[in-house]
Order: sequence, then structure tokens, then C-alpha cells
Amino acid sequence: MALTIVSLVLVSLLRLHLLSLDATMRAQDLTTAVQLAQSRMTALGPFPDPGEERGRFDTPELAKFHWQTVVTEHKLETTESGQTNIELRHIEVTIRWRDGLNERSYTLEAYASQQTPQ
Repeated sequence: MALTIVSLVLVSLLRLHLLSLDATMRAQDLTTAVQLAQSRMTALGPFPDPGEERGRFDTPELAKFHWQTVVTEHKLETTESGQTNIELRHIEVTIRWRDGLNERSYTLEAYASQQTPQ
């Protein structure tokens, strides 16, 4: 009887330990994705040109991560005559990676503005 109770407790503790390891690995991947997205966002510069790009990271430890940037242009009309003097960019950086059979992703979004000459 005591052996049965001890084995049940050990199996439960082992399961908790495995769940904890899995959660730690997922958190580590998400932290890496956030840092990679911030790095790609910085590399685009303060006012990037509109367009879309995709790529991979060069180092072996980042081989499972892929990136995509999408920059779209918007113009804000600020005068009654319809003249546009502010350009706005919507910037999205998405990091994707495989986690077992699942694909996970993290997207960082920002806006950049620039006043245009009149």
C-alpha cells in the first residue's frame, strides 16, 4: 500500500517537473522572439520605406526563427484644402518559429511619422 502511494506521488511530481520544463522552454522562445523583433524594428530605421521583406537569422542557435517585416504608408490630411503634410508608416515585425508540431509567432507593431514639405 505504501509503495503504491509513493509511486503515485512520484509520477505526479515527475509530471509537474516536465510541465515546468515545457513552460520554461516556451517562455525562453517567446523572450527570444521579442528581442529579435525589437532588433529587426531598430534595423529598419526611424522612417522605413513601404514594402515587405522576409528572412532568417544567420546564427545556428536562432535557426528556427524566421522574420517578416511589413511597412505600409498612410497620409494624413491636415488642412481644409486637402493638402497632405504628414506621412505615416505602420510597421509590423513578425517573428515565427516551430514549437514541436505547432507554429508560434510574435508580432511587434509601431507607427512612425514624418512631416512632408508643403
